[in-house]
Amino acid sequence: MEMSMVQSRLAGAGSDWCAKKIARIPVPPAERLRSMGNSAVYRIHTSDDLDVAYAMAERLLGHRSIGCRCPQDVSAQAETNTHDLGRYLSIRPVFVSLSIPARLLGQVRDVLEPHLPPDDRPSQYRDGSGYLITDMTTEVVAALRQLPPIGAEVSTPEYPLPTTSADTVLAVANTEPASISWHTCWPNEHNRSGFELAINGAELWHAPAPAGHSVYVHVHPSQSKLAHDLAAAVGGQVMGEPALGW
Repeated sequence: MEMSMVQSRLAGAGSDWCAKKIARIPVPPAERLRSMGNSAVYRIHTSDDLDVAYAMAERLLGHRSIGCRCPQDVSAQAETNTHDLGRYLSIRPVFVSLSIPARLLGQVRDVLEPHLPPDDRPSQYRDGSGYLITDMTTEVVAALRQLPPIGAEVSTPEYPLPTTSADTVLAVANTEPASISWHTCWPNEHNRSGFELAINGAELWHAPAPAGHSVYVHVHPSQSKLAHDLAAAVGGQVMGEPALGW
C-alpha cells in the first residue's frame, strides 16, 4: 500500500517518532542491549513538579555536543481527544492521528471528505474500525467537533535545534499526557543519543509509565557510565534498569 503524503513526510523526517509507535518490545536485560541496534534508555527523574523536570531537561540540553555536524532536533507528541484539538493549532505544522471506532467511521469520513487530500482518507480495518493521520487544520478541527469525542494523538515534525517548540507544546498540553524528544549527540557519542521528557504520566519506554513527569536519557548500549554521569550532572539519578530505546 502506498503511503499518504503525511505518512511519507513522517517516515522521512521522523523515523524515530515512527519507531516509537511500534508495539512495545519486552525489555531485555542490560547485557543484551549491547548486541542490539537500539539505544539504552534510562529514567533519571520522576516528580510531580513539571518545572523541576523541565529544568532538568534544559540542563541536559546544555550537555549536548554542539561541535559536530550531526542533525539535532526536537519533536513532540500529545494525547488528547478531537474536541480539544483546537489549542494545538498554535503549533504549526502539526499532525493528528485518530483510531476511529467502527460506529463512527462513516461519520468521520463524511465530515472530513471536503477537507482531506485523496491520499489522507481514513483506512478501514477488518473489524470495521479505522485509522487516520493527516495535517491538522482549522477545517479538520471544526469538522471533528461535530462528532462525539474520539481519542487523538497530536505530533509535530522534527524541528532543528535550537528552537522554542518544546516550550510551546508544554504551554498547550495542560494536564494531558505528552512527551518531548530531543535527538542530540553527547560529547564523543554520536549514535543513539538524546533525551526525553514525559509529562502527566505519558508512557514512553518503561511500562507501566510512572505517574507525574519523568526525564529519560538515551545512550549507546555500551555507555552505561555515560547515562549515570549525565544523570548526576543535571541533578538526577538512574532509576531502575535500562529499556530498549530508539
